Amino acid sequence: MKISVIITVFNGAKYIAHAIESFLAQSYENKELIIVDGISTDGTHEIISSYEKRFPQTIKWIQEKDSGISNARNIALKYVTGDVVGFLGCDDFFHKNFFAEFFYYAAINPNFDVAYFNSYCIGFSNSFLNSAAISMTRRNLVKRCPIGSGESFYYRKKIFETRKFNEKNLYSMDYELNMELVTSKKYLFFPINITAVFNQNIGTNQSSLNSIKQRLETVFVQLKYSNNFREKLHTLWRAKKLLLKNFSSLNQLNSL
Repeated sequence: MKISVIITVFNGAKYIAHAIESFLAQSYENKELIIVDGISTDGTHEIISSYEKRFPQTIKWIQEKDSGISNARNIALKYVTGDVVGFLGCDDFFHKNFFAEFFYYAAINPNFDVAYFNSYCIGFSNSFLNSAAISMTRRNLVKRCPIGSGESFYYRKKIFETRKFNEKNLYSMDYELNMELVTSKKYLFFPINITAVFNQNIGTNQSSLNSIKQRLETVFVQLKYSNNFREKLHTLWRAKKLLLKNFSSLNQLNSL
């Protein structure tokens, strides 16, 4: 099983080396790292270039300009050669031996379409997401939004042969993908009780800066995949405080 990891980055010079090193430190050898960044101006390109030159068989740098994370991921997916695909924030890093442990469980249960794992959040807030203890259902995705970090999900490559990330979704593209897959009821989600990644909440990273917009987008995703009008009303009722408090931000988000 070849594991492909995609990093999309913009001006991530402070963090990108740590993310890349955590990938290289994985003892599992059948892997590749695809990095998309065509417009950084803070020294990120020099860092990526140095790693690509040292590990040309493992690291690919795609220097295409992108219009956001979803678009950058769609660009990267064109270059994926692995059997499973995961994503890593430029300011996040992998848990030690994650790939090897993932392979162990994948060999035991090879028929999964999506595998998902636990994760830590560190920085301003410190927490542990026991995502693997929660069943992936539409109800749980709404109730426990988002169940796990986007970096704790790995997808069979075949999933992206028929779909792309919604490029109108700027902040919660992982959540929408999982909602789409769960709603279709065609895909097998496999919870694996190991830790995949450390997500950093450091105040200056994109997830921290755009957390409110991300939460608002998840509400729009829930509305989009509601089965009927009653479910839409329930979604709006649950999110009423968030929507009213951030009403001025709603018109800044694109319709999904």
